Amino acid sequence: MVPSTARLQELCTLRLVVSDRPDVPQRVMATCCRRQGAVVALTFERGGPDGTAALELAVEVEPRLRRGLIDRIAGLVDVREVSVKP
Repeated sequence: MVPSTARLQELCTLRLVVSDRPDVPQRVMATCCRRQGAVVALTFERGGPDGTAALELAVEVEPRLRRGLIDRIAGLVDVREVSVKP
């Protein structure tokens, strides 16, 4: 659930398919912070097919920085797929 204090015009919700490793959420969150995004919600569901996990996160980020953040997350070694939730 997204906190009511999140500025919805700057909210970006991403769904990721990642390697099923316990350190992946921390590395994705660190990438968000380095790209000036604030993670306001995160879910991590382990045990997917072929050693994958599902990671969904809502990030508060300025619109001008959004594409760079998505591209950087997509480039992480354990991130297999990225989709932006409308």
